[in-house]
Amino acid sequence: MQNNCITDLLNIQGVKVKDIKNNENSLDIFIETIPKLHKCPSCGHYTRHTHDYRKQKIQHISIGSKTSYLHLNKRRYICPYCNKKFYENYSFLQKYFRKSNNLYEKVISDLKQVKNFKTIANDNHISQPTVVRFLNYKIFMDNRYSYSKILPPHIGIDEFKGNCNHTKYLFHVFNLDTHETIDIVNGKSYDVLENYFSKIENRSSVKIVSMDMCKLFKRIVKDKFINASIVADCFHFTRSVMNSLDELRLNIWRKTKGKEKKYFRYLKTSLMKDISKVNDKDVEKLLYAFELSPVLKYAYNLKNKFLNIKKADSFNEKEKLFREWLNEAECSTINEFKRCVSTLREWHEYISNYFKYNYSNGPTEGKNNLIKVIKRISFGFRNFNNFRNRILILNLK
Repeated sequence: MQNNCITDLLNIQGVKVKDIKNNENSLDIFIETIPKLHKCPSCGHYTRHTHDYRKQKIQHISIGSKTSYLHLNKRRYICPYCNKKFYENYSFLQKYFRKSNNLYEKVISDLKQVKNFKTIANDNHISQPTVVRFLNYKIFMDNRYSYSKILPPHIGIDEFKGNCNHTKYLFHVFNLDTHETIDIVNGKSYDVLENYFSKIENRSSVKIVSMDMCKLFKRIVKDKFINASIVADCFHFTRSVMNSLDELRLNIWRKTKGKEKKYFRYLKTSLMKDISKVNDKDVEKLLYAFELSPVLKYAYNLKNKFLNIKKADSFNEKEKLFREWLNEAECSTINEFKRCVSTLREWHEYISNYFKYNYSNGPTEGKNNLIKVIKRISFGFRNFNNFRNRILILNLK
């Protein structure tokens, strides 16, 4: 009963605990396995013949503040038919490992959290290279070590600052259906992306590619994904309208003198809010600013009309409202909206695809934020493969 309780606590079933020594900084547990019939890996015959023993020290999970070690008397068998010598298999230890399965699983669980390698290593009383080896081994065993050659029908693409392997930007390929990272590409130049996507076997099966309004990305998608519809990300084309309104506010602020100047300086938050979220304080500030500048009031109404386009019920209604908005903004005398209208007209087809398919690159941007947090707490990554694997393991449940 006592032996069973200890083995259940340590999760090392199938062994006999011979002795436990409680040291100042560690807990040494001496164990041995029970002899049983084993199958020869060479000829397939069964044997009980023991050839020799070897003592092995295995690091186990920490118990309290102490590191625990399993001292195993490993038994090597010999096959009487083919003379093959082999060690028995253990449920708590993988072949060639000097760390227990429990410790390995604990490290993998920590790698899925927002922690850096040093913190994980210190928490589990192991070295940082061991944490990296466990990470790479896990990705390899899940068949995700090699670069992906199959893409789902709906993907999002984006870049983020990686600053590793002398490459400033890394390219993120994201599954919009499962919200998981598919792959990370080392670079975002046309040649790098063209070489990467040329190796994809099912490019013709990709139906939707969501992205920001980047001409380079548009070019590579048109060249490599002949059946895909490009969907402009909602945040980016909405931001261009918001930026135009804020640029107008800044120009008015620069030209205004006296005490009225402060109303335009601190008006940005109130101007950017959706009209349904404006409170009484915001209303008071806006009304006073609109009295000082009727042009700002007109631009504010233009912004609200644009936001209302996305609230329309059908695609046809959204498309109609969008065309009307473009014509109104283009005919207005507000120069700050001229460049915005030009950009929106250039990307009109892909913005319409957003209204039609309602796919957003928001999940990709959200994953990029998590990647940036991992990068910041790790003080950057020099090795691209370690950075890529660290991102991929964040998908695992």
